[in-house]
Amino acid sequence: MSSLPPPPEIVKKKGVSKYIVIGLILGILIGSVTGYGFAYLTLSPDVSRWKSLYENKVTEFNNLQDNYNQINDTLGLFEKQTREVFYFTMLPLYNYKTDEYWYVWYKVKSSDYYNYRFDVETHTPALLEDRATEGNISKTANSWSDPESDVIREIANDLWQVSHGDEEVFVNLAVQLVHQMCYNITLYTKYPIETIVEGSGDCDNLAVLTASILLAGGFDVIILLVEADGGGHCMLAVSLSSPPDDLFDYGRGSHWYYEYNDEKYWLIEATWGDPGGEGWIDPATSDAYNYVGAFVGDNPWDSIEIVSVIHPSG
Repeated sequence: MSSLPPPPEIVKKKGVSKYIVIGLILGILIGSVTGYGFAYLTLSPDVSRWKSLYENKVTEFNNLQDNYNQINDTLGLFEKQTREVFYFTMLPLYNYKTDEYWYVWYKVKSSDYYNYRFDVETHTPALLEDRATEGNISKTANSWSDPESDVIREIANDLWQVSHGDEEVFVNLAVQLVHQMCYNITLYTKYPIETIVEGSGDCDNLAVLTASILLAGGFDVIILLVEADGGGHCMLAVSLSSPPDDLFDYGRGSHWYYEYNDEKYWLIEATWGDPGGEGWIDPATSDAYNYVGAFVGDNPWDSIEIVSVIHPSG
């Protein structure tokens, strides 16, 4: 058997692999440093700009936080200082059936008034053909049941007393009370409490106030957005257990109603005029009932075209 010679001895080159690894590491480090330096030189202006913007926003935020805290402190002081404030109004009422004169007076807490005055979402422009307007009118008319609107319920209780339980007289007294509000053009629909405190409003404000009093008195009402003699207007109408007839004693030859859901609702004109205007008649007098518009069932307009019907309690 022949034997093969032993394999040649492999001579290991000590340290070569180690140097290769070290070289690779150094290459990576040098590349990283070079790349970082290049990136730093390239991006440093942007970094400085973003850093400056961030610092500016932090400053703005801190300033806004300070302003917010100041506003909160001011509102807290305002609320504290107005707790003792209330608004007072006194109004005459004339019962044309009994020839009695009454005075009614009401106090509205400032907090109740501001609860509605600061409801800026409701205070949007009132437009004749607008679903948001219809929603706001319904919302404001129905506010008579709010805890802040106890004065509306107080008015209704007083009117039942002054009217001696006569529902037609009640309605006419409610109209008479609202007619004492000064007519003032307003772009948005107000809450009844606002109209009472401010003593003024235009057609939709006055219709809403009248409707809220009637609703608080237990009546069913509708609010009408109409074209009256060609102009946008807001009226209301009320359902009664029997047709109104008191107006016939003051020279009327007819009474007006609007039929809604197979029921008759008798027209009410809530506007009266500006107390400072020429020819103004005090609505809380017997003379006022000679003018068309003083009674439920009156229609002072030559033509009315119904645009929309709002049923607050419906």
